[in-house]
Amino acid sequence: MSLYKYMQELLENNLKAGQKRQIVAKEQFGSKIIVDNTEYVNLSSNDYIGLGSNLEVSQDFLSNLPKDALRQSSSGSPLLTGAHPSYQRATDAMEKLFHKSALFFDSGFAANSGTIEALATPNNLIIADKLSHASIIEGMMTAKGKTMRFAHNNITHLKTLLDKFSKDFDSVIIATEAIFSMDGDEAPLKELVEIKHQYDNVYLYVDEAHSFCLYNDNGAGLCAKYGITEDVDFILTTFGKGLGSQGACMLCNEIAKNYLINTARSLIFSTALSPYAFAHIAYMVEYMQKRNDLRQRLHTITHAIHETLNEVNLENVSVSQIIPILTYENEKALEACQFFKENGFYAMPIRHPTVPKGQARLRLSLSANLTDSEVNKLQETIKAFAKTSAPTKG
Repeated sequence: MSLYKYMQELLENNLKAGQKRQIVAKEQFGSKIIVDNTEYVNLSSNDYIGLGSNLEVSQDFLSNLPKDALRQSSSGSPLLTGAHPSYQRATDAMEKLFHKSALFFDSGFAANSGTIEALATPNNLIIADKLSHASIIEGMMTAKGKTMRFAHNNITHLKTLLDKFSKDFDSVIIATEAIFSMDGDEAPLKELVEIKHQYDNVYLYVDEAHSFCLYNDNGAGLCAKYGITEDVDFILTTFGKGLGSQGACMLCNEIAKNYLINTARSLIFSTALSPYAFAHIAYMVEYMQKRNDLRQRLHTITHAIHETLNEVNLENVSVSQIIPILTYENEKALEACQFFKENGFYAMPIRHPTVPKGQARLRLSLSANLTDSEVNKLQETIKAFAKTSAPTKG
């Protein structure tokens, strides 16, 4: 079969299975999104506390932009020309916030895949939560060392694996997300720390992509909220979600940082973000720490929507601002998407193979941008969906 025939056949099969993906240009502003010339309330953005769409914040940043950050390209990797004065300012801001060494990557995917690959040496074992992000799994797939996965949030299974295999390796790294990107549930972080301390060679890796900026008085995330930052060896934060910027950062100790600088291929062989981007990161890290009002607003909205799902007896696995409405079948997820569109909401269907077969869902991603009237309308839409369209688990 020729290359293009193979491609066409795959696309046709994806279309038949309701799995074909496509990219459509969209305009976002505040709580709204315009798709195909139609305006909706946006329930698919990761702009959790509204910083990415806050024009006043953007204008203040631009009016105070240092001249050394005007350059729009770093023109090289961080090891060559990619580290500028604004790179250092962003480093200082993150290290002050976390009291750990900070190392930047172009994206959360690059940070997770590159770091996991670098940690998974032949003498090390990576054990990741079954529902860890694809970027963590990507790093495991390219790893030279041994990798395995434990049942989602199942401490008993994890402990069984550690008891059986930890003695065979120099080091074991447990990897998990703080808030899981598809189910919106939370890892048992305190229990993971307790388990880590039961072994001399176990380390903990936490992806805070969907919790950074949202928890703790300074927005540092769930590890900070639970007072376990010092106990977690690697903390991944992304900037394109709650922070409203771009890029990602790995927080670890100085030895680990220097190790990654010398081993993480996604860092070594990638052009760094621009001086402008790092200036924006530094500005936003300082700014978001002051916005507990936005964090509280998001938590208030989140609580209200969770109560609505529970009221109408829709299966609810989430504890966060990421709320999946489970439809189980891919086709039903597409139908749910259309139902919400007809009611003025843009919420994207998530289907197999992004999630396991039989776990398709409409993924609601809440934001502090939502107005009271939009929240009320969303509650009524969920109630109407539960009454007329909600599928039962097959």
